[in-house]
Amino acid sequence: MTTETNTTTATTPKVKTVLDDMPARALFDSIEAATAFLTAAQGDETTPGTYSDFNSYPVAFTGCTEDGDFDPAVYTDDMQIAVAKLTERGDGANSSTVKAIVIYPSPTVQAFMESAMGTAWIAAIVAKEANHVAVRNLRKAKDADDFAAAIENMPQTVADYTTAGRESSGGINEAYNDLWQIIKKAIGQQSKAFALANLSKKELRKAMESASYAAEMYPRLETITNKAGEAKSLFAVAATFGSMIAKQQGKDPAVFDKMLATRDEKTIDVADEGEEEFDLEAMAAALVATPAAEGTATDSTGEEAAAE
Repeated sequence: MTTETNTTTATTPKVKTVLDDMPARALFDSIEAATAFLTAAQGDETTPGTYSDFNSYPVAFTGCTEDGDFDPAVYTDDMQIAVAKLTERGDGANSSTVKAIVIYPSPTVQAFMESAMGTAWIAAIVAKEANHVAVRNLRKAKDADDFAAAIENMPQTVADYTTAGRESSGGINEAYNDLWQIIKKAIGQQSKAFALANLSKKELRKAMESASYAAEMYPRLETITNKAGEAKSLFAVAATFGSMIAKQQGKDPAVFDKMLATRDEKTIDVADEGEEEFDLEAMAAALVATPAAEGTATDSTGEEAAAE
C-alpha cells in the first residue's frame, strides 16, 4: 500500500523596502492619518513595519514639537502633511539609494490661491509647465511627419493640458509611431480597399483623428456597411485596434483613445487641389530633357564650352 503525502509549500511574502515600495510622496489631510502611516511604516517591538528598512534611514522632520510630534501650529488646515523619500541616483542602472525620509508641511491649493504671493507663485509654475507640455512632443519629433503630428496635437484647451501628462509618457506619438505599420497591415488584410489606398503614416493618422477628413478624402473607407447592415468606419476600427495592441504591448494607448473620443468633432483642413487647369503641353515639355540641360554645356559649334 502506497501512502501519498501532500505537502504545501508556503509562499514567503515579499519583503517591502523604502526604495522599491514606499510612495515617492504621500500627502495626508490630517495629523492622525499621517501618524497612522508612519506608525505602520516603522513598526514597533512586536509588529514588523510595512517597510523592513524604514528605521535605517535618517528622518528630516520639520514643524515638530520637542517631543517629536506634529506641531498643530505648523500643520494647520491650510497644510497637508507630506511624507516623502529623498533618493539619490548613482552612476549606473539600479544604483539609486535612499538618502532620507522627509516630513514637511505642503500648502493646499486653496491656501495658495488665497495668498497674493501664492497666486503669483502658482502662475509662474503653471506658465513654465505649460511651456514644457506645449513643446514636449516637438522636441521628440524625429521627422517631418512626427513634427506635423506634434503640431496637430499641441494642447489648445485646459483639458488638453491636464491630460497631456499621461499622453506624454514617452511622447504622445510614441505608440502610434511604433504601431502604425502593424495597424495598416492588419486592417489591409481584412479590407482590400484599405490595402489599395496604401496610406502614408501622416495620412493614416489624419483619417484616424478626424471623421470629417476621412469622409472627404477616403469616403470608401470611412463609411462602409458590414454584413449586419451596420455603418462603420475602418479608421475607427484602426484606432480601436491600435488601443488594444498598445495595451497588449505595455504601451500607453492614450493617443488612440483620444482619436476615438474626439474624431467625430475634430476637423482637419483639406488642401484645395485640382482647381487650376492642367497645362498638358508644359507638363510634357518639362519631361523632355535637352542634352545641354542634362550633359556638358556646349557652344554653337558643338564643342565643349570653356570653363570660366
